[in-house]
Amino acid sequence: MHPILPLRSLLFVPGDNERKLARALESPADALVCDWEDGVAPDTKALARSQTSAVLNSRPANQRVVLIRINPVSSPEFEKDVVYARQAHPEGLVLSKITSARDIRQVNKICQMRGQPELWLFPMIESAIGLSNAAAIARCQSVAALLFGAEDFCANTGIIRGKEELELLYARSALVIAASAAGRKVIDSPCLSLNDAQAVRESAVRARDLGFTGKLAIHPRQVDILNQAFVPRSEEIEKASRIIEAFAGGGQGVISVDGMMVDDAVVKRARRLLQLVRRAPGE
Repeated sequence: MHPILPLRSLLFVPGDNERKLARALESPADALVCDWEDGVAPDTKALARSQTSAVLNSRPANQRVVLIRINPVSSPEFEKDVVYARQAHPEGLVLSKITSARDIRQVNKICQMRGQPELWLFPMIESAIGLSNAAAIARCQSVAALLFGAEDFCANTGIIRGKEELELLYARSALVIAASAAGRKVIDSPCLSLNDAQAVRESAVRARDLGFTGKLAIHPRQVDILNQAFVPRSEEIEKASRIIEAFAGGGQGVISVDGMMVDDAVVKRARRLLQLVRRAPGE
């Protein structure tokens, strides 16, 4: 198991706001994403780097997983972000607008050139070309998980989302498959509803059922909902336990549990569900 995974909830916080950074450290989110990219105005990029470093260097050890979202590889801020991230000591970097495996190799190269310890990388897939190259991106060294950026993806492709976002079903499914094939986790785009807890919950459950292992959050009030959604429900846990127990004592290739056919594939799924319960942070 990856040393900082699984992550059910990843809360974005602007890197240029000291007050919000400090408050976010008290959040129950599995990880914080200190934003140096879209959440920060162009003229406060340098401030974001210094504020983030100051706050993170004063935090208690092992308080929370912290990631930093840096600017795109093509940005003039990119190399400065990689260098200054070292001063903040995050567990990993969220890489915005990644389009190819070449982008990932460039990050690793700069880290090596600057004497930066290798960090876990979380590339964001936010374009058609990024999705087309997702399998190669996922297989790159140091990649921990793929992240989906639905807003930029829609802007790039011209997709207009409906309430249940069926228009993004293919993109999400393709991303899950690419990540799973490489043995990586996959984190879904945030729900944009700030005051509709039901919408956040439904969005999280859809993502979980599709194979996502966590979801981004844009407000602290979304975090508890995500943490609950990505932990199996009690009835699911009980059923998985019955399946494993029955299969272990059955001595057959196929048995029946609660009127459902159970074979080796069903048992593997049940074991995976129980592993999620044991590995869930804070559980």
